[in-house]
Amino acid sequence: MNANAEERILNYLGLAQKAGKLAAGDGATLNAVRDGSAHLVVCAGDVAPSVQRELEAALDQKNVPVISLVDKQRLGQAVGKSHRGMVAVLDAGFAGAILKMGK
Repeated sequence: MNANAEERILNYLGLAQKAGKLAAGDGATLNAVRDGSAHLVVCAGDVAPSVQRELEAALDQKNVPVISLVDKQRLGQAVGKSHRGMVAVLDAGFAGAILKMGK
């Protein structure tokens, strides 16, 4: 994925956060995946292997796409938070737009 697409995705994540359509952080993201409210997960490239395994276990039998990009600092910064290892997009429209940008 090119840098321009990454920046656009990060901007959309910020908009989703402002709209209240984002679960930010490992625990909130895993809960959103488990309860079926996540339409897309964006995972930082430097997330810990144990957290990655926990996400993979939560995604088992779920049809939720995952995008990996940037690092925890930039991901958190994009959504107005401190370091975040992953975020879940809770709105199908935002998720669809982000997935289109990632192609």
